[in-house]
Amino acid sequence: TLFRSTSGSTGRPKGVAMGATPLSHLIQWHADHPRLGQPARTLQFAPLSFDVHCQEIFSTLACGGTLVLVPEAQRRDPGLLLRALIDRRIERIFVPYVALQMIADAAREALPAALREVISAGEQLQVTPAIRALFQRLPGAELHNHYGPTESHVVTAHELRGDPASWPEIPPIGRALPHVQLALLPTEDPAAGELLLGGDTLAWGYLGRPELTAERFRSDVPGLPGRWYLTGDLARQDDDGVFTYLGRADQQLKVDGFRIEPGEIELALMAQPGVKEAVVTAPELPGIGKQLVAHLVLHGGVAEAPAELIGRVRAQLRANMPEYMVPVRYLLLDRLPTTPSGKIDRKGLPLPAAEAPQAAGGDPLTLVRSLWQELLGLPSIGDGQNLFDLGARSLLVMRFVARLKDLGVKGLNVADVYDRPTVAGIAAALQGATAPAVRPRRVPGQATAGIAIVGMATRTPGAADL
Repeated sequence: TLFRSTSGSTGRPKGVAMGATPLSHLIQWHADHPRLGQPARTLQFAPLSFDVHCQEIFSTLACGGTLVLVPEAQRRDPGLLLRALIDRRIERIFVPYVALQMIADAAREALPAALREVISAGEQLQVTPAIRALFQRLPGAELHNHYGPTESHVVTAHELRGDPASWPEIPPIGRALPHVQLALLPTEDPAAGELLLGGDTLAWGYLGRPELTAERFRSDVPGLPGRWYLTGDLARQDDDGVFTYLGRADQQLKVDGFRIEPGEIELALMAQPGVKEAVVTAPELPGIGKQLVAHLVLHGGVAEAPAELIGRVRAQLRANMPEYMVPVRYLLLDRLPTTPSGKIDRKGLPLPAAEAPQAAGGDPLTLVRSLWQELLGLPSIGDGQNLFDLGARSLLVMRFVARLKDLGVKGLNVADVYDRPTVAGIAAALQGATAPAVRPRRVPGQATAGIAIVGMATRTPGAADL
Protein backbone atom coordinates (compact mmCIF):
# COMPACT_ATOMS: atom_id res chain seq x y z
CA THR A 1 0.00 0.00 0.00
CA LEU A 2 1.25 3.45 -0.89
CA PHE A 3 0.22 6.51 1.09
CA ARG A 4 0.70 9.78 -0.70
CA SER A 5 -0.56 13.27 -0.10
CA THR A 6 -2.26 15.94 -2.17
CA SER A 7 -3.07 19.50 -1.21
CA GLY A 8 -6.42 19.80 0.49
CA SER A 9 -9.17 22.33 1.04
CA THR A 10 -8.83 22.13 4.80
CA GLY A 11 -5.40 23.69 5.04
CA ARG A 12 -3.83 20.28 5.61
CA PRO A 13 -2.81 17.70 3.01
CA LYS A 14 -5.14 14.82 2.16
CA GLY A 15 -3.62 11.37 2.51
CA VAL A 16 -4.25 9.24 -0.60
CA ALA A 17 -4.29 5.48 0.00
CA MET A 18 -3.33 3.56 -3.12
CA GLY A 19 -2.69 -0.12 -3.66
CA ALA A 20 0.10 -1.54 -5.78
CA THR A 21 -2.08 -2.36 -8.81
CA PRO A 22 -2.15 1.13 -10.43
CA LEU A 23 1.60 1.54 -10.04
CA SER A 24 2.37 -1.94 -11.38
CA HIS A 25 0.23 -1.21 -14.47
CA LEU A 26 2.07 2.08 -14.97
CA ILE A 27 5.48 0.42 -14.74
CA GLN A 28 4.37 -2.30 -17.17
CA TRP A 29 3.30 0.42 -19.60
CA HIS A 30 6.76 1.96 -19.27
CA ALA A 31 8.42 -1.40 -19.94
CA ASP A 32 6.30 -1.93 -23.08
CA HIS A 33 6.97 1.57 -24.43
CA PRO A 34 9.42 1.56 -27.37
CA ARG A 35 11.49 4.40 -25.86
CA LEU A 36 10.65 4.63 -22.17
CA GLY A 37 11.15 0.89 -21.85
CA GLN A 38 14.82 1.17 -22.82
CA PRO A 39 17.47 1.30 -20.07
CA ALA A 40 18.52 4.87 -19.35
CA ARG A 41 20.59 6.83 -16.90
CA THR A 42 17.78 8.60 -15.07
CA LEU A 43 18.10 11.47 -12.65
CA GLN A 44 16.03 11.20 -9.49
CA PHE A 45 14.64 14.72 -9.35
CA ALA A 46 11.32 14.37 -7.51
CA PRO A 47 11.38 14.50 -3.69
CA LEU A 48 9.73 11.64 -1.83
CA SER A 49 6.81 13.95 -1.00
CA PHE A 50 5.90 14.14 -4.71
CA ASP A 51 4.26 11.03 -6.18
CA VAL A 52 6.34 11.18 -9.38
CA HIS A 53 9.23 9.68 -7.41
CA CYS A 54 7.45 6.29 -7.65
CA GLN A 55 7.40 6.49 -11.44
CA GLU A 56 10.97 7.76 -11.51
CA ILE A 57 12.46 5.05 -9.30
CA PHE A 58 10.51 1.94 -10.25
CA SER A 59 10.32 2.51 -14.01
CA THR A 60 14.09 3.05 -14.10
CA LEU A 61 14.96 -0.06 -12.09
CA ALA A 62 12.33 -2.27 -13.76
CA CYS A 63 13.66 -1.39 -17.23
CA GLY A 64 17.31 -2.02 -16.36
CA GLY A 65 18.30 1.62 -16.13
CA THR A 66 20.54 3.44 -13.68
CA LEU A 67 19.08 5.80 -11.08
CA VAL A 68 21.40 8.76 -10.50
CA LEU A 69 21.13 10.66 -7.22
CA VAL A 70 22.35 14.21 -6.70
CA PRO A 71 22.66 16.32 -3.54
CA GLU A 72 19.70 18.50 -2.60
CA ALA A 73 21.63 21.73 -3.20
CA GLN A 74 22.43 20.59 -6.75
CA ARG A 75 18.88 19.41 -7.44
CA ARG A 76 17.29 22.77 -6.63
CA ASP A 77 19.78 25.05 -8.45
CA PRO A 78 19.20 25.24 -12.24
CA GLY A 79 22.86 25.89 -13.08
CA LEU A 80 24.17 23.13 -10.82
CA LEU A 81 21.41 20.79 -12.00
CA LEU A 82 22.40 21.40 -15.62
CA ARG A 83 26.01 20.64 -14.71
CA ALA A 84 24.84 17.35 -13.13
CA LEU A 85 22.95 16.44 -16.31
CA ILE A 86 26.13 17.00 -18.30
CA ASP A 87 28.69 15.48 -15.94
CA ARG A 88 26.58 12.42 -15.06
CA ARG A 89 25.52 11.84 -18.70
CA ILE A 90 21.83 11.85 -17.81
CA GLU A 91 19.63 10.38 -20.54
CA ARG A 92 16.17 10.73 -18.95
CA ILE A 93 14.60 13.17 -16.52
CA PHE A 94 11.14 13.61 -14.99
CA VAL A 95 10.55 17.29 -14.24
CA PRO A 96 7.59 19.67 -13.87
CA TYR A 97 7.23 22.43 -16.44
CA VAL A 98 8.75 25.15 -14.25
CA ALA A 99 11.92 23.14 -13.65
CA LEU A 100 12.17 22.27 -17.35
CA GLN A 101 11.92 25.95 -18.24
CA MET A 102 14.74 26.80 -15.83
CA ILE A 103 16.93 24.01 -17.21
CA ALA A 104 16.25 25.25 -20.73
CA ASP A 105 17.22 28.79 -19.73
CA ALA A 106 20.44 27.55 -18.14
CA ALA A 107 21.23 25.33 -21.15
CA ARG A 108 21.92 28.36 -23.35
CA GLU A 109 25.49 28.20 -22.06
CA ALA A 110 26.03 24.43 -22.03
CA LEU A 111 24.17 21.49 -23.55
CA PRO A 112 23.16 18.24 -21.77
CA ALA A 113 24.00 16.31 -24.93
CA ALA A 114 23.18 12.84 -23.57
CA LEU A 115 19.56 13.76 -22.79
CA ARG A 116 17.08 11.90 -24.98
CA GLU A 117 13.82 11.81 -23.00
CA VAL A 118 12.23 14.50 -20.88
CA ILE A 119 8.99 13.60 -19.11
CA SER A 120 6.99 16.56 -17.84
CA ALA A 121 4.09 16.20 -15.40
CA GLY A 122 2.54 17.86 -12.38
CA GLU A 123 1.37 21.06 -14.09
CA GLN A 124 0.32 22.18 -17.54
CA LEU A 125 3.19 21.97 -20.02
CA GLN A 126 3.99 25.04 -22.11
CA VAL A 127 6.43 24.96 -25.00
CA THR A 128 8.31 28.22 -24.59
CA PRO A 129 11.01 29.62 -26.89
CA ALA A 130 13.71 28.43 -24.48
CA ILE A 131 12.31 24.88 -24.44
CA ARG A 132 12.07 24.85 -28.24
CA ALA A 133 15.65 26.05 -28.48
CA LEU A 134 16.84 23.30 -26.13
CA PHE A 135 15.21 20.50 -28.14
CA GLN A 136 16.37 21.98 -31.43
CA ARG A 137 19.90 21.44 -30.12
CA LEU A 138 19.03 17.86 -29.03
CA PRO A 139 18.12 16.10 -32.31
CA GLY A 140 16.27 12.88 -31.67
CA ALA A 141 15.23 13.82 -28.14
CA GLU A 142 11.54 13.64 -27.22
CA LEU A 143 9.40 15.60 -24.82
CA HIS A 144 6.69 13.54 -23.12
CA ASN A 145 3.66 15.24 -21.59
CA HIS A 146 2.07 13.11 -18.85
CA TYR A 147 -1.16 13.90 -17.02
CA GLY A 148 -2.62 12.37 -13.89
CA PRO A 149 -3.66 13.51 -10.41
CA THR A 150 -2.28 11.95 -7.24
CA GLU A 151 -5.53 9.98 -6.92
CA SER A 152 -4.59 7.92 -9.99
CA HIS A 153 -0.98 8.64 -10.94
CA VAL A 154 -0.37 8.92 -14.72
CA VAL A 155 -3.43 8.31 -16.91
CA THR A 156 -2.58 9.93 -20.28
CA ALA A 157 0.57 10.51 -22.31
CA HIS A 158 1.49 12.56 -25.36
CA GLU A 159 4.84 12.64 -27.17
CA LEU A 160 6.38 15.66 -28.89
CA ARG A 161 8.90 14.65 -31.52
CA GLY A 162 10.26 15.97 -34.78
CA ASP A 163 10.89 19.65 -35.42
CA PRO A 164 10.28 21.59 -32.18
CA ALA A 165 9.25 24.62 -34.26
CA SER A 166 6.04 22.73 -35.11
CA TRP A 167 5.14 21.87 -31.53
CA PRO A 168 2.03 23.63 -30.15
CA GLU A 169 2.55 26.12 -27.34
CA ILE A 170 0.08 24.18 -25.16
CA PRO A 171 0.45 20.49 -26.04
CA PRO A 172 -2.42 18.03 -25.53
CA ILE A 173 -2.28 15.58 -22.66
CA GLY A 174 -2.72 12.70 -25.09
CA ARG A 175 -4.49 9.36 -25.01
CA ALA A 176 -5.38 7.06 -22.13
CA LEU A 177 -2.88 4.47 -20.97
CA PRO A 178 -4.03 0.84 -21.58
CA HIS A 179 -5.23 0.27 -18.01
CA VAL A 180 -7.13 3.57 -17.82
CA GLN A 181 -10.68 4.51 -18.76
CA LEU A 182 -11.53 8.13 -19.52
CA ALA A 183 -14.88 9.84 -19.85
CA LEU A 184 -16.12 13.40 -20.20
CA LEU A 185 -19.03 14.54 -18.07
CA PRO A 186 -21.03 17.22 -19.94
CA THR A 187 -20.83 20.77 -18.62
CA GLU A 188 -22.51 24.05 -19.52
CA ASP A 189 -19.77 24.59 -22.09
CA PRO A 190 -20.50 22.32 -25.07
CA ALA A 191 -16.83 22.40 -26.07
CA ALA A 192 -15.58 20.99 -22.74
CA GLY A 193 -16.42 18.28 -20.25
CA GLU A 194 -15.22 17.32 -16.79
CA LEU A 195 -12.64 14.56 -17.06
CA LEU A 196 -13.52 11.35 -15.21
CA LEU A 197 -11.01 8.55 -14.56
CA GLY A 198 -11.80 4.85 -14.26
CA GLY A 199 -10.22 1.43 -14.67
CA ASP A 200 -7.28 -0.09 -12.80
CA THR A 201 -5.72 3.25 -11.97
CA LEU A 202 -7.69 4.59 -9.02
CA ALA A 203 -6.62 4.96 -5.42
CA TRP A 204 -8.74 3.40 -2.70
CA GLY A 205 -9.60 6.84 -1.43
CA TYR A 206 -8.52 9.43 1.12
CA LEU A 207 -7.04 8.06 4.30
CA GLY A 208 -9.46 8.55 7.18
CA ARG A 209 -11.75 10.75 5.06
CA PRO A 210 -14.78 8.60 4.07
CA GLU A 211 -17.02 11.59 3.28
CA LEU A 212 -14.47 13.12 0.93
CA THR A 213 -13.80 9.72 -0.65
CA ALA A 214 -17.52 9.25 -1.34
CA GLU A 215 -17.70 12.72 -2.86
CA ARG A 216 -14.82 12.32 -5.33
CA PHE A 217 -14.81 8.56 -6.02
CA ARG A 218 -18.25 7.69 -7.41
CA SER A 219 -19.99 4.50 -8.49
CA ASP A 220 -23.25 6.24 -9.44
CA VAL A 221 -22.27 8.27 -12.50
CA PRO A 222 -25.21 8.05 -14.96
CA GLY A 223 -24.38 5.92 -17.97
CA LEU A 224 -20.96 4.93 -16.66
CA PRO A 225 -20.78 1.56 -14.89
CA GLY A 226 -18.02 1.00 -12.38
CA ARG A 227 -16.07 3.33 -10.12
CA TRP A 228 -14.89 6.76 -11.31
CA TYR A 229 -12.84 9.59 -9.94
CA LEU A 230 -14.15 13.11 -10.62
CA THR A 231 -11.03 15.14 -11.36
CA GLY A 232 -12.59 18.60 -11.54
CA ASP A 233 -10.44 19.15 -14.65
CA LEU A 234 -11.98 20.32 -17.92
CA ALA A 235 -10.90 18.68 -21.17
CA ARG A 236 -11.94 18.06 -24.74
CA GLN A 237 -11.34 15.09 -27.02
CA ASP A 238 -10.65 15.36 -30.73
CA ASP A 239 -11.69 12.94 -33.46
CA ASP A 240 -8.46 10.97 -33.02
CA GLY A 241 -9.16 10.37 -29.33
CA VAL A 242 -6.53 12.85 -28.10
CA PHE A 243 -7.42 14.83 -24.98
CA THR A 244 -6.51 18.45 -24.31
CA TYR A 245 -6.56 19.95 -20.82
CA LEU A 246 -8.65 23.12 -20.57
CA GLY A 247 -8.35 24.14 -16.92
CA ARG A 248 -10.44 23.60 -13.82
CA ALA A 249 -14.20 23.13 -13.62
CA ASP A 250 -14.16 24.78 -10.20
CA GLN A 251 -12.06 27.58 -8.74
CA GLN A 252 -9.20 25.29 -7.75
CA LEU A 253 -5.77 26.70 -8.55
CA LYS A 254 -2.49 25.01 -9.37
CA VAL A 255 0.74 26.76 -8.44
CA ASP A 256 4.22 25.19 -8.54
CA GLY A 257 2.63 21.75 -8.89
CA PHE A 258 0.35 22.11 -5.84
CA ARG A 259 -3.43 21.98 -6.21
CA ILE A 260 -4.88 24.70 -4.02
CA GLU A 261 -8.43 25.45 -2.94
CA PRO A 262 -8.60 29.28 -2.87
CA GLY A 263 -11.77 29.19 -0.79
CA GLU A 264 -9.87 27.80 2.19
CA ILE A 265 -7.32 30.60 2.02
CA GLU A 266 -10.09 33.18 1.59
CA LEU A 267 -11.82 31.94 4.74
CA ALA A 268 -8.55 32.13 6.66
CA LEU A 269 -7.99 35.68 5.42
CA MET A 270 -11.48 36.84 6.37
CA ALA A 271 -10.96 35.39 9.84
CA GLN A 272 -8.20 37.95 10.42
CA PRO A 273 -9.11 41.17 12.27
CA GLY A 274 -9.66 44.04 9.87
CA VAL A 275 -10.30 41.92 6.75
CA LYS A 276 -13.87 42.17 5.45
CA GLU A 277 -13.66 40.36 2.09
CA ALA A 278 -10.98 38.32 0.36
CA VAL A 279 -10.44 36.70 -3.03
CA VAL A 280 -7.36 34.64 -3.89
CA THR A 281 -6.13 34.22 -7.47
CA ALA A 282 -3.00 32.89 -9.16
CA PRO A 283 -2.17 35.06 -12.19
CA GLU A 284 0.77 34.40 -14.45
CA LEU A 285 3.23 37.24 -13.86
CA PRO A 286 5.74 37.75 -16.71
CA GLY A 287 9.26 36.82 -15.73
CA ILE A 288 8.07 35.42 -12.41
CA GLY A 289 5.41 32.81 -13.13
CA LYS A 290 2.26 32.03 -11.22
CA GLN A 291 1.96 33.52 -7.76
CA LEU A 292 -0.85 33.54 -5.23
CA VAL A 293 -2.35 37.01 -4.94
CA ALA A 294 -4.75 38.00 -2.14
CA HIS A 295 -7.25 40.74 -3.01
CA LEU A 296 -8.54 42.22 0.26
CA VAL A 297 -11.28 44.65 1.25
CA LEU A 298 -10.84 45.97 4.80
CA HIS A 299 -13.41 46.95 7.39
CA GLY A 300 -13.87 50.68 7.81
CA GLY A 301 -11.80 52.35 10.47
CA VAL A 302 -8.82 49.98 10.35
CA ALA A 303 -6.03 51.88 12.08
CA GLU A 304 -3.10 49.67 11.08
CA ALA A 305 -0.82 50.79 8.30
CA PRO A 306 -1.16 48.55 5.21
CA ALA A 307 2.33 47.09 5.61
CA GLU A 308 1.70 46.22 9.26
CA LEU A 309 -1.67 44.62 8.53
CA ILE A 310 -0.30 42.55 5.65
CA GLY A 311 2.66 41.44 7.74
CA ARG A 312 0.34 40.32 10.54
CA VAL A 313 -2.01 38.51 8.16
CA ARG A 314 0.85 36.75 6.38
CA ALA A 315 2.35 35.61 9.70
CA GLN A 316 -1.00 34.19 10.85
CA LEU A 317 -1.47 32.27 7.61
CA ARG A 318 2.04 30.84 7.77
CA ALA A 319 1.38 29.61 11.29
CA ASN A 320 -1.77 27.73 10.28
CA MET A 321 -1.35 26.34 6.78
CA PRO A 322 1.32 24.99 4.42
CA GLU A 323 3.73 27.54 2.98
CA TYR A 324 2.55 26.97 -0.59
CA MET A 325 -0.95 28.15 0.41
CA VAL A 326 0.24 31.52 1.75
CA PRO A 327 -0.24 34.34 -0.80
CA VAL A 328 2.92 36.14 -1.88
CA ARG A 329 1.26 39.39 -2.97
CA TYR A 330 -1.56 41.41 -1.39
CA LEU A 331 -3.77 44.05 -2.98
CA LEU A 332 -6.05 46.25 -0.87
CA LEU A 333 -9.23 47.23 -2.74
CA ASP A 334 -12.05 49.63 -2.00
CA ARG A 335 -14.46 46.93 -3.17
CA LEU A 336 -14.45 43.71 -5.17
CA PRO A 337 -15.58 43.90 -8.79
CA THR A 338 -18.88 42.15 -9.54
CA THR A 339 -20.69 40.83 -12.60
CA PRO A 340 -24.14 42.16 -13.61
CA SER A 341 -25.66 39.26 -11.65
CA GLY A 342 -23.84 40.37 -8.51
CA LYS A 343 -21.22 37.59 -8.40
CA ILE A 344 -17.54 38.34 -7.84
CA ASP A 345 -15.92 39.07 -11.20
CA ARG A 346 -12.62 37.24 -10.82
CA LYS A 347 -11.57 38.22 -14.34
CA GLY A 348 -12.10 41.85 -13.42
CA LEU A 349 -9.77 41.77 -10.43
CA PRO A 350 -6.79 44.09 -10.95
CA LEU A 351 -3.37 42.63 -11.46
CA PRO A 352 -0.51 44.13 -9.50
CA ALA A 353 1.27 46.57 -11.77
CA ALA A 354 4.10 48.90 -10.88
CA GLU A 355 7.60 49.74 -12.01
CA ALA A 356 10.40 47.59 -10.72
CA PRO A 357 12.60 49.30 -8.13
CA GLN A 358 15.80 50.65 -9.65
CA ALA A 359 19.18 49.42 -8.57
CA ALA A 360 22.00 51.92 -8.84
CA GLY A 361 25.42 51.15 -10.23
CA GLY A 362 27.12 47.89 -9.38
CA ASP A 363 26.38 47.86 -5.66
CA PRO A 364 25.58 44.21 -4.72
CA LEU A 365 23.41 45.28 -1.78
CA THR A 366 21.19 47.46 -3.99
CA LEU A 367 21.08 44.85 -6.75
CA VAL A 368 19.99 42.06 -4.41
CA ARG A 369 17.39 44.23 -2.70
CA SER A 370 15.97 45.40 -6.04
CA LEU A 371 15.58 41.90 -7.44
CA TRP A 372 13.96 40.52 -4.30
CA GLN A 373 11.57 43.46 -4.09
CA GLU A 374 10.48 42.63 -7.62
CA LEU A 375 10.16 38.88 -7.04
CA LEU A 376 8.27 39.26 -3.75
CA GLY A 377 6.28 42.28 -4.82
CA LEU A 378 7.37 44.40 -1.87
CA PRO A 379 8.05 48.15 -1.95
CA SER A 380 10.93 47.77 0.49
CA ILE A 381 12.93 45.04 2.22
CA GLY A 382 15.16 45.51 5.23
CA ASP A 383 18.73 44.37 4.77
CA GLY A 384 18.46 41.96 7.69
CA GLN A 385 14.94 40.59 7.09
CA ASN A 386 14.65 36.86 6.45
CA LEU A 387 13.44 36.50 2.87
CA PHE A 388 11.55 33.30 3.64
CA ASP A 389 9.58 35.13 6.30
CA LEU A 390 8.56 37.57 3.54
CA GLY A 391 7.24 34.87 1.21
CA ALA A 392 10.27 33.49 -0.62
CA ARG A 393 9.86 29.97 -2.00
CA SER A 394 12.30 27.53 -3.54
CA LEU A 395 11.21 28.39 -7.08
CA LEU A 396 11.61 32.11 -6.39
CA VAL A 397 15.12 31.43 -5.12
CA MET A 398 15.91 29.63 -8.37
CA ARG A 399 14.47 32.53 -10.36
CA PHE A 400 16.55 34.97 -8.35
CA VAL A 401 19.78 33.08 -9.11
CA ALA A 402 18.79 32.79 -12.77
CA ARG A 403 18.11 36.53 -12.97
CA LEU A 404 21.55 37.26 -11.53
CA LYS A 405 23.14 35.07 -14.17
CA ASP A 406 21.12 36.82 -16.89
CA LEU A 407 22.65 40.08 -15.63
CA GLY A 408 26.14 38.61 -15.85
CA VAL A 409 26.51 38.05 -12.10
CA LYS A 410 27.91 34.61 -11.39
CA GLY A 411 29.39 32.82 -8.43
CA LEU A 412 26.14 32.47 -6.43
CA ASN A 413 23.99 29.36 -6.21
CA VAL A 414 20.72 28.41 -4.56
CA ALA A 415 22.43 26.94 -1.51
CA ASP A 416 24.07 30.31 -0.83
CA VAL A 417 20.64 31.94 -0.59
CA TYR A 418 19.43 29.30 1.86
CA ASP A 419 22.58 29.72 3.93
CA ARG A 420 22.28 33.53 4.01
CA PRO A 421 18.57 34.32 3.47
CA THR A 422 18.84 38.10 3.88
CA VAL A 423 19.65 40.91 1.47
CA ALA A 424 22.81 41.70 3.43
CA GLY A 425 23.88 38.06 3.60
CA ILE A 426 23.43 37.45 -0.13
CA ALA A 427 25.18 40.73 -0.97
CA ALA A 428 28.13 39.68 1.16
CA ALA A 429 28.30 36.39 -0.75
CA LEU A 430 28.32 38.37 -3.99
CA GLN A 431 31.29 40.55 -3.06
CA GLY A 432 33.86 40.20 -5.79
CA ALA A 433 31.25 39.31 -8.46
CA THR A 434 30.48 41.80 -11.19
CA ALA A 435 27.04 43.27 -10.66
CA PRO A 436 25.90 45.52 -13.53
CA ALA A 437 23.20 48.12 -13.13
CA VAL A 438 19.58 47.01 -13.15
CA ARG A 439 17.49 49.15 -15.47
CA PRO A 440 13.94 49.94 -14.43
CA ARG A 441 11.59 47.99 -16.65
CA ARG A 442 7.88 48.04 -17.20
CA VAL A 443 6.01 44.85 -18.08
CA PRO A 444 2.26 45.15 -18.65
CA GLY A 445 0.38 43.40 -15.87
CA GLN A 446 3.51 42.58 -13.89
CA ALA A 447 3.52 43.08 -10.16
CA THR A 448 6.34 44.58 -8.23
CA ALA A 449 4.35 45.94 -5.33
CA GLY A 450 3.22 43.26 -2.93
CA ILE A 451 0.96 45.69 -1.09
CA ALA A 452 -1.19 47.85 -3.33
CA ILE A 453 -4.25 49.94 -2.56
CA VAL A 454 -6.69 50.11 -5.43
CA GLY A 455 -9.88 52.16 -5.51
CA MET A 456 -12.23 50.04 -7.58
CA ALA A 457 -14.62 52.93 -8.15
CA THR A 458 -12.00 55.19 -9.73
CA ARG A 459 -9.28 52.95 -11.19
CA THR A 460 -9.26 50.69 -14.19
CA PRO A 461 -8.39 46.98 -13.81
CA GLY A 462 -4.64 46.56 -13.74
CA ALA A 463 -3.98 49.81 -11.95
CA ALA A 464 -2.19 49.69 -8.63
CA ASP A 465 -0.35 52.13 -6.45
CA LEU A 466 1.49 52.14 -3.17
